[in-house]
Amino acid sequence: MELIKGIVSDVLGKMSSQAGGYFQNIQSAWANISKDTGSKVTDFKNGTLTISADSSMRLVRLNLHREQFLKELQKEFPAIVKLNFKVESK
Repeated sequence: MELIKGIVSDVLGKMSSQAGGYFQNIQSAWANISKDTGSKVTDFKNGTLTISADSSMRLVRLNLHREQFLKELQKEFPAIVKLNFKVESK
């Protein structure tokens, strides 16, 4: 099931960014900046980057650092203007 979720996430990312490589670069940057293995980029549309977290506790931590994460991401990807965090439903 996790494999399917990963595939769907990748396909949606490529579709939403219209350039699969760009979305992959954002995913890599998120992993480096957040240093968080329990969250992942799931969408990028209209300047909003959506990050899914695996728990509500992780969601709270991510929200506490929202501005810092946004500033770091904007250094490499100025098109990101907003971060949206959500808990991934299983």
